[in-house]
Amino acid sequence: MKVFMLKRTITILFPFLFLLIGSTASYAQHLAVNNNLLFDAAGALSAGVEIPFSKKSSMDVYGSIRPWKRGDTSVHKHWTAQAQYRIWPCQVMNGFFYGPYCHVGEFNLGNHDLFLGLLNGLKPNRYEGWLVGGGIGCGYEYPIEKHWNIGAEIGIGYTYINAKKYDCEVCGRQRDEESYHYLGVSRLGLSIIYVF
Repeated sequence: MKVFMLKRTITILFPFLFLLIGSTASYAQHLAVNNNLLFDAAGALSAGVEIPFSKKSSMDVYGSIRPWKRGDTSVHKHWTAQAQYRIWPCQVMNGFFYGPYCHVGEFNLGNHDLFLGLLNGLKPNRYEGWLVGGGIGCGYEYPIEKHWNIGAEIGIGYTYINAKKYDCEVCGRQRDEESYHYLGVSRLGLSIIYVF
């Protein structure tokens, strides 16, 4: 399944990465790296890169990973990758932005509550699976120093989730395989950004 997900991730994100690499030559002086503080607060590592295409558009690609268990009584491992095409009405990397995004990931969760009640009933079971989706998001970046920005964003979208359900929080036999269709907040960020 991991090879399948890796191929799916590459297929989804390759066009975005190709555009990022192609735009580097003309706008490399505006390259930005960012860190989503909300992922950090949840115990995950996150990092991203944003490159402008023009004075009014850019591409943001970031990912997060949490490769370790939460403890002996719970599991919370995941990786996710997201890409967003951003439209800036005024100036790139300054002020309001909006645009479409896509995301993909894998997870292994048990005895843990998720944001907004996603996968209700997670407490007595463990779920291992993958997700893919997209939506539309908006946000705001504010310069605080010459090279430093702070940004906030939210996105509403659709996510398809496929998960195997196991009997207990950290072990057990597979009980079922379920699919979920989630519509709601699927992108949320509070980021610190360094602009080169």
